[in-house]
Amino acid sequence: MIFCDFYLPSYKSGGGMWTLVNLVDRFCEQYDFFIVTRNYDSKGDKIPYTTVESDEWNQTGNAKVYYFSKKNFTRKKIAELVRQVTPDAFFLNSALATPVVKFLSARRKKLFNDEIPIIVAPCGEMSKGALSIKPLKKKLFLQYAKSVGLYKNIIWKASFESEKEEIKDVMGADSEVLVAPDLAPKRIISDYSQESKPLKEKGSLKLVFMSRLVRKKNIHYLLKRLRSVTEGSVNLDMVGPLEDQEYWRECQEIIKTLPKNISVNPTGAFPKQEDVLQKVAESHFFSMPTLNENFGYVFIEGLAAGCPLIISDQTVWDEIEQNNAGWRIPLENEQAWIEKINYCIAMENEEYQAMSKAARAYSEKWLDDPKFDQATAKVLSRALNEKANTAKIRQ
Repeated sequence: MIFCDFYLPSYKSGGGMWTLVNLVDRFCEQYDFFIVTRNYDSKGDKIPYTTVESDEWNQTGNAKVYYFSKKNFTRKKIAELVRQVTPDAFFLNSALATPVVKFLSARRKKLFNDEIPIIVAPCGEMSKGALSIKPLKKKLFLQYAKSVGLYKNIIWKASFESEKEEIKDVMGADSEVLVAPDLAPKRIISDYSQESKPLKEKGSLKLVFMSRLVRKKNIHYLLKRLRSVTEGSVNLDMVGPLEDQEYWRECQEIIKTLPKNISVNPTGAFPKQEDVLQKVAESHFFSMPTLNENFGYVFIEGLAAGCPLIISDQTVWDEIEQNNAGWRIPLENEQAWIEKINYCIAMENEEYQAMSKAARAYSEKWLDDPKFDQATAKVLSRALNEKANTAKIRQ
């Protein structure tokens, strides 16, 4: 039984949702999945869905999904659903999301069997970058959560070793943390053709940023660096929902100060994922100076679209340079960002196509690696084994 902020048919909520979709699709033959979520698309779009039934179970893809309306999303109702499903384990796709906190509060009040194993994937929420956004609110909540045992007897799932250490730093060194990278689909752009990539002319550059427009993604940093790019032609497509309107207004003020050789095109969100990926494939490079990503689902999508990455070092994709698939650049080194953008502007087609081909090849190698499924299977089995052991003790 999974609790999460958003699920299909959402298309504006970001990569965290897609990792859940892929979890269900990859393991649906082994497990039955029951997902509890909100009945709207994202924090920036709270209009209730019209294609599914609210406050009812729906068959969505390979899972049964319960879409809560705001008025009915209570701890009491959560407990009713838990008793109805009687799951073998829980999977919480966040440590701080409201649905998750309500679920954990219901467990704390013993509104249902509090011995069912729980896996929590905090999705980068314990990183310094994530905790630096609304820091006081998060600090106070985590202090409260620890004091009342909200996260007692939790199995934590980190996406990488670096996140494992972040979780232990926040939740305590004795926390049980297993590592399993977030799951991507088995294939991204299955009909990809290198010949479809755009010609790379010296003196011009097509950049793409694909994500929700929120402060954590740090797009204003890239816009500020583009102020110093005065030669050549740069087109930046910003693909994704303009979720944080206040932040978007800040970005617009920066865009007004860009030199005339820089153009910025905010496309908004695309309802169909294949249209999103097609837009990305039409670009030369994918860039995101994020403050933190525990995984960065969009990065593997960018690579699969043949776009080498220009990203911050606050990510785990530390093998892209050795695979000729892009660069991780420290955020404090602003000049290095400017120089790399100018380098890409000056790049000619032969060198670019080699990098683009390498990016696609790296994505295919990554997606084909069986160790990611195996790591997730280990986490799920750990929870189910705990339930089995508890049952034996009772007997």
